[in-house]
Amino acid sequence: MENKLFVRVMIFMALGLVTWLFFPFLKSFFVALLLAIVVFPLHRIVEAKIRNLRWFQPFSCVVSAGIVTLGLSLILFTPIALFLYHLLTQPASTVTTLKSLGSQIDTLSSQLPPFLSWLKEPFDQLIEMGKLHKDDIITAIAGWLGSGLKTFASMLGEMAMIVIFFFFLSWYGRSIILFLLPIIPLSRSIKRDFFTDILTTTAVVFYTLGGVMIAQGLAFGIFIAFFEGYNPFLLGFMTAISAVIPVVGTALVWVPVALNEYFRGNVVNAVIIIIYSWAMMAFFIDNILKLVILNFVNRTLSDGKNRMNEFLIFFSIVGGLATFGFWGFIFGPAIVAFALTTLRMLRKANRSVLH
Repeated sequence: MENKLFVRVMIFMALGLVTWLFFPFLKSFFVALLLAIVVFPLHRIVEAKIRNLRWFQPFSCVVSAGIVTLGLSLILFTPIALFLYHLLTQPASTVTTLKSLGSQIDTLSSQLPPFLSWLKEPFDQLIEMGKLHKDDIITAIAGWLGSGLKTFASMLGEMAMIVIFFFFLSWYGRSIILFLLPIIPLSRSIKRDFFTDILTTTAVVFYTLGGVMIAQGLAFGIFIAFFEGYNPFLLGFMTAISAVIPVVGTALVWVPVALNEYFRGNVVNAVIIIIYSWAMMAFFIDNILKLVILNFVNRTLSDGKNRMNEFLIFFSIVGGLATFGFWGFIFGPAIVAFALTTLRMLRKANRSVLH
C-alpha cells in the first residue's frame, strides 16, 4: 500500500515539474497535438505511399512527417505572407484609403437616405465630438495598433512553435502512443475504441470548420473580384478567418465593403453586395452547405456514428474564443469532443456491466 502511494506521489510530482518546466509552450503543444490528431489519417496514407518507394523505406517516418509538416506550414504561413506582402508593398494605397475614410466620415450625415434622416443630428454631434477629441482618438488608435502588432507577432511565434511540435509529434507519434498505452489502466478494446472515437470526432469537427472557412473565403473572394478597387485575395482571406467568429462572422468583412460602396455613391453595388453576402454566406453556406460538409465528413470518417451536434460546435467555438483567444476555435471543439467521447465510453461500459 505504501509503495503504491509513493509511486502515485512520484507520478504527480513528475507531471507537475514537467508542466512547470514547459508551461510557456503548453498552448502551442496542445494545438500541435490536436492538429496531429486531425491530420493522422492523412499522415498514415502519406507514410504508406512512401514505404512503397524502396529508397525512402528506412526514412519513411521522418519523410512523411516532413511532408505533412510542410503542408501545414504552407496552410498557416502562405496566406499571412501574401497578406503582408500586398499590405506592405502598397503603402500609398493604405494611406489613401485612410484619408478617404476620414472625408467619408465628415460627410456621413449628408449621405444618409431619407428614411434615416432622424440620425443626421446625432451623427453631426458625434463628428464634432470626434474633432474635439481628435488627439485622444489618434492616441487610442495608435495604442490599439501597437497592441495588435504585438499580439500578431506573438501569434507568429506561437505558430512557429506549433509547426515544430507538430513535426516531432508526427514523427514520434506512434512511439509515444505505444509508450503511454500500457500505463492507462483500461482494457485494450476500451482504449482502442476511445482513441478511435476521439480521433474521428475531433477530425469531423475540424474538417467541417476548414471546409466552411474555405467555402466562405472563395465565395466572397471570387465575387468581389468583379468590383473595382478591391483585392479579392485579401478580402477572401479575411472572410475565411472571420468565418469562425460566432454571431458576427463574415459580416465583419462584407458590411464595411458594402458601406464603402454606398459612401462612394454606388448604391446599386452596395445593395448587390449585401444581398449576395447575406444569401450566399450568411444563409446558404452557414446553414445548408455547413450541414452538407458535416454530414459528408462524418460519414467518411466515422460511418455516421459519432456526429457532433451543430449547436455544440457553435457554443464550443464561442466558449473557446472567450477562454483561449484566437486558438479557442481549436481548443473549444476539441474539449467538447473529448467530453463526448468520454461519456460514450462510460455509457458503453455501463451497458456491458448491466448485461
